[in-house]
Amino acid sequence: YDDLSSMTSYPEELALGDIVISLERATEQAEDFGHSLEREVCFLTAHSMFHLFGYDHDTESNTKAMRQREEAVLANLGIHRV
Repeated sequence: YDDLSSMTSYPEELALGDIVISLERATEQAEDFGHSLEREVCFLTAHSMFHLFGYDHDTESNTKAMRQREEAVLANLGIHRV
């Protein structure tokens, strides 16, 4: 596009909500699941992010779709299950 004036204008930032992660609870969960705190915090961040985008895990199908997206984000970050 050479002339951007005809494009719809969008705000630079769009607040969808907040993500709050308890490092104490994340540490417990990391130990429970047998992986690093880094992986757990990244997973919780991705998981929360997808909730803000409107995804949920209320059905088996929705859970599968959400998990696939979460794992894709983690894989792109180079964070894999041990």
